[in-house]
Amino acid sequence: MSNFDILTFLEYYADKSSVLDSNGKRSPNNSFQNFYQTAQNLTADTAIDQNVSFTYLAFDASGFASTEATSISNLTINIAATANIIDLTDTAIGGDRLVIASLYLQTIGQDTFSNSATLVSRFTGTIETASVNETTVTWSISPAISKQKAQVPSRRISSDLMGRFVTT
Repeated sequence: MSNFDILTFLEYYADKSSVLDSNGKRSPNNSFQNFYQTAQNLTADTAIDQNVSFTYLAFDASGFASTEATSISNLTINIAATANIIDLTDTAIGGDRLVIASLYLQTIGQDTFSNSATLVSRFTGTIETASVNETTVTWSISPAISKQKAQVPSRRISSDLMGRFVTT
């Protein structure tokens, strides 16, 4: 039996139109991870700016899907209710902010995040609702794809797509 560490990385973008930096890499406004007490780089993901440090924040995430087709449900993030997170939540509810949560597995006992870690699931969406109490902030993150209307481009079927029919 293999033992693994399970880590979650959370990226927060204040503006959906400025997710990528000038080099075409994701560059979040806020970045957190819930495993290491020291800041980590997301070295297993080459699509993110490697200068971004993911600081430690006590949170858990539930609702990750094992296949992309089932990731149409919401993701729930329970975060420690720090003053910064409460302020972030207030501004996030007022606007259309982007959140990317990534779930990784890596070999147990690593001192830092390994670039050989395996991405298990990634959820991209916006904060739909939030609740705050004395100790916890809960975000309900809705998928970036609409649940109400189709967002897949339609495609007309033509004979070129189907192949030529043989008639006798």
